[in-house]
Amino acid sequence: MTSGWRQAGLWTDSTVSHVIAGDCDLGAIACVVDDERYTFGELRERSIAVATALRDHGVIAGDRVLVQLTNSVELLASIMGCWRLGGIAVPVLPMFRAHELTAVLRQIHPSAVIARNDDRSSTAELDTALNAANVRPVARFSIGRAEAGWADLPSHVEADGSTLPGFDEPGACVLILFTSGTTAEPKGVRHDSYSLLAEVNSYRRSAALSGRDVIFNPAPVAHVGALVVSLLVPWALGCPVVLQSRWDPRRAVTMIAREKVTFAVGAPVFLNELVQEYESADVGGHRVTKFQTGAASTATALLERAAAVGITAWRAWGMTEAPTLTYGTVGDPLERRASTDGRIEPGSEVRAVDERGRQLPEGTEGELVVRSPKQMMGYVAATQSVSGPDGWVATGDLGVVDADGWVTITGRVKDIINRGGEKFSCHEIEDALSAHPAINAVAVLGVPEQRLGEQVVAYLTTRSGVDYPGFDVLIEHLTSRRIAPRKHPVAIVVIDELPMTPTGKVLKAALARRWAAGEGRG
Repeated sequence: MTSGWRQAGLWTDSTVSHVIAGDCDLGAIACVVDDERYTFGELRERSIAVATALRDHGVIAGDRVLVQLTNSVELLASIMGCWRLGGIAVPVLPMFRAHELTAVLRQIHPSAVIARNDDRSSTAELDTALNAANVRPVARFSIGRAEAGWADLPSHVEADGSTLPGFDEPGACVLILFTSGTTAEPKGVRHDSYSLLAEVNSYRRSAALSGRDVIFNPAPVAHVGALVVSLLVPWALGCPVVLQSRWDPRRAVTMIAREKVTFAVGAPVFLNELVQEYESADVGGHRVTKFQTGAASTATALLERAAAVGITAWRAWGMTEAPTLTYGTVGDPLERRASTDGRIEPGSEVRAVDERGRQLPEGTEGELVVRSPKQMMGYVAATQSVSGPDGWVATGDLGVVDADGWVTITGRVKDIINRGGEKFSCHEIEDALSAHPAINAVAVLGVPEQRLGEQVVAYLTTRSGVDYPGFDVLIEHLTSRRIAPRKHPVAIVVIDELPMTPTGKVLKAALARRWAAGEGRG
C-alpha cells in the first residue's frame, strides 16, 4: 500500500520543513490578513524568530507546541516556527475555552503554549486549563497585553535560521489537529509530511492552481484543509493567501476584489454568504471564480446559484483524519459538480460497506470506509480507534460510489431519522428544501416522538429580502420533488441564523436543545 503510494509519486521524501524553506521570491506577498500584507521574507523572518525563542526557552525537536490564535500572521509564523525547530505544531480553534483546552492539554502535554491576550483573555483561559490539567510548559508566549508569566512572542531575531534542525523524515509527526466536537471529547489527530504534502497536490489538481493564483481562506487555520491551503500551498507554489481574522462576508467581497482573488475554499456557509453578496445589485468589481466547498453538506441549489453569479464551485469530501478524499474539478460540468461530491482522488480508495463491514455493490448506499496516502498517523490517545482491518478507516458518512468512481454523500450514520422503523437520511430532505428559492440554509433533525419514536423537524433561514413562504408551500414543494410524505417535517422553524461551528458545520445538538425547550412547537 505505502510502496504503491511512493511509486506513484504520492509520497516523496520532502517534508513541511523543506517546503517552507523553498525558493519563493522573498519579496513577493505571501499573505494578506485583513488590511495588512506580508512578504515571504517577512513571514520567514517571523517564523525564525518564533523557532529561536522556543529553542532558547528549552523547547526541543519533537516537543509539542499548542497555538491558540485567530487567523493572523502570528499564527502562520508560529506553525512555521515549530516546523523550523522540528517541533509538532498543535493549533487549536479560538472558540475553545478552559473546558475544551483542559481536555486537549491532558492529551498532548505541550512544552510551550502561544496565545493572544486581549479582551477575550485567552491567556487566562489557558492558565486555568493548564492548572486543571496539571501541565507545566517550559514557555508561554503571548501577543497583546503584557501578562505575568507570559513572554512576548517575538517577530524579529538576528539569526538566519541555519542552525534550526527542522524535519528531514517525512514520516515524523509534524501536526496535531483536534476534531471540532461531534464527540464528547475532541480527538487529537496526528499528521506527518506525507499526508499534508499529498493534500497540497490535491488542491493543485482540483483547482488547477499555479503561482499566478491568489487564494482566499475564510475558515480558521486550525482546520486541516484551511491550514494546508493557507500555509503549505502558498509556499509550494509561490502564490499569496488572503485571510480574515474574523469572517465578514461584505468585507470578504471587498478583499476579494482588492486582492484579485482567483480561488477560495471553505464550508458551504462561506460560499452561501458570498453568493448572497454577489446576488445583490450593488456588488461590482472583480469576483472569485473558483470555489471548493466541503466540511459540511452542500445543497445542489447552492452550487447552481454560485454558477449564476460567475463562480465555478465544486464539492470536496474528507475529514480531519484523511483530508480531501474526493473532489470535483474546475473543468467538470455543473451537473456533476452540483450533484456529487467528486471523484475519488488518485491513490485513495473509498468503499461503501454494510453494517458488517462487507463491501456493497456499486451504486448501493452504505457507510464509507477509506484508505488514502493522506491518512492520519493515528490519534493522540492510545485508547482511541485508529483503523480497521487492512488499514481501512470508517468515516461515519453514508454515501454511494458509482462505477466511474464518483462519490455522493447521502448523510451521516448518526444523522439518520428512525420514524416507526423506517430509516432515512436528513441530507435528502435538506437538499430538497434548499432548492426552494426562498430558502437560504436549512438543517433537518429527528426529534423524539412517543408513537413513532422520531419525527422530522426543519430549522431554516430565508434568503435576504425574501419572506417565508409558509409551511404548506414548502410541503407542496417537497411533494413536487417526490419526497415521500413520511419524510415531510411536522414542523418548520424559521430562525435568523443556524448555529455553526467555526468550520461551518451546523450544530444540530443545539437545535435539538431548542426544540426540547419548546421552540417552534404549535
